[in-house]
Amino acid sequence: MKMADIHSEIQTGIINYLSVHPDASASVQCICNQWLTNERYPHNIAQVQTAVDSLLARGEMHKRSGDDIYTL
Repeated sequence: MKMADIHSEIQTGIINYLSVHPDASASVQCICNQWLTNERYPHNIAQVQTAVDSLLARGEMHKRSGDDIYTL
């Protein structure tokens, strides 16, 4: 599987989780270990961080100021 496909899968998993839990907020570690438990492909912290960074760049997620916590 290509890295771009993994990142796309992770991004979709994050967006799907947030669509069900719109008030959720978490660190990348928590996103990796709790939000993405049902994904088809294995993933690691670095891949989740890259996916989160892409969602941030597109304005689909936000980082709370002063924290490493991400939310809608």
